[in-house]
Amino acid sequence: MSEAPDRLHRLQALVEVEAPADAASDLAGRLDRICRASVQILAVAGVGVSVMDRAARPLGTIAASSPFVRRLEEVQFTLGEGPSVEASSARSPVLEDDLTGSGARRWPAYAASAEEQGVAAVFAFPIQIGAARLGALVLYRKERGPLAHEVVLDALGLARICLNTMLSVPAAALSRDADGLGDADGLGDGDRLGDGDGLGLNSEVYQAQGVLTVQLGVPLTEAMLRLRARAYATERPLDEVARDVLAGRIDLTRDDL
Repeated sequence: MSEAPDRLHRLQALVEVEAPADAASDLAGRLDRICRASVQILAVAGVGVSVMDRAARPLGTIAASSPFVRRLEEVQFTLGEGPSVEASSARSPVLEDDLTGSGARRWPAYAASAEEQGVAAVFAFPIQIGAARLGALVLYRKERGPLAHEVVLDALGLARICLNTMLSVPAAALSRDADGLGDADGLGDGDRLGDGDGLGLNSEVYQAQGVLTVQLGVPLTEAMLRLRARAYATERPLDEVARDVLAGRIDLTRDDL
């Protein structure tokens, strides 16, 4: 009966051993620390944490064990598909141990991009409480094959530690309108998550989406598709394209995308 609490205590102790970065006091820094510790605990190539909205759409990457993993996570944000999206939508772990086979059929664009970076398998674990889907913890491996049962249990425990970390953030740290997570189903006003610096890029993307809605006279959904299409076609992160739209450096009214 005590196995789950004991596991969490052991994992939390291993996370605490990981040296904190300079910014480890904010939400993103604390989650970065969990990601770096998870690489050692789970013996994987990289770990990232993506944040989702209430419809299980990716808002962006809040933490990663390395810049390499952060780029891989952003691919999901740009394409709108991948393990984080599926795990959050299904509210259950997604264990894809072969990106060249079943993974390529599951997420054609994402799998091709991840394979180019040397990733052979990905495993996503939802970060959720009740009906509220906050994000996903994603593991990257360079070898095909399933995770051992104990590794899966540890990954679930680390996802729970991510959840506890998110829920510990003061409510005033994040505006309800910035990312749509503040009033997520199952969370009250006192449970709002956030860190302005860690999630600031998300608001830029949604500001650009609003600008395009007005400029192009299209629904919000199509405006986001235009942003993602431009990011994909130019092989740039979505947040960079959004900043260019806001600064007037990109005029998508003249694009065929």
